[in-house]
Amino acid sequence: MSDDDATRPVPREPATERLGTAPAAVPAEPERPAGARRMTWLWVAIGVLALAVVVLLVLLLLRPGATPAGNATATPTPSPTPTEAPPPPAEPTPEPTAEPAPPPATGPVFTSFSAEPATADCSGGVASVPLVFSWSSEDATEAWIGVGTTNAQTAPYEAVPTSASGYANLAFQCSEESQVYTVTISGPTGVTHHSVTIVRG
Repeated sequence: MSDDDATRPVPREPATERLGTAPAAVPAEPERPAGARRMTWLWVAIGVLALAVVVLLVLLLLRPGATPAGNATATPTPSPTPTEAPPPPAEPTPEPTAEPAPPPATGPVFTSFSAEPATADCSGGVASVPLVFSWSSEDATEAWIGVGTTNAQTAPYEAVPTSASGYANLAFQCSEESQVYTVTISGPTGVTHHSVTIVRG
């Protein structure tokens, strides 16, 4: 043996070899069948779904105005309040009927009137025939007599009393076929005329 061999370490055998025992084999994990793996995933999916349903229910219950799922009784819908019928339109208040106004005053009135003669006798070549007028009136304050007019106030021959008996200041002129004579009376309520036509006979 050389010196180099004397210094070279002698390899040591493993203790197992020395003891003459074989190394212990690590038991391999038995392989699970495919059906068991599928069942595991199925249960996991069911658990996730159940968790999602629970979360969804909690969210629904916590939402404002939500009815709890346990109370299946429906909330009664309030019946609509009956609307009051509008009151009937008020009948228009009849306006007080005014008393009919009295008819307007027609003015003073003649209570009598006469003229003589109604036909003037112009025979015998006379130039005129004397006439006599008489009248009476009510509510008159002034009077006029006129010739050839129907309004002695605008075309007066003479102012006369409101009542007269035997007024003889006028005569019929025989040169005329006929002539109109008028007495007009006036008062606070108006004016009234009375005319007469004398014809030649």
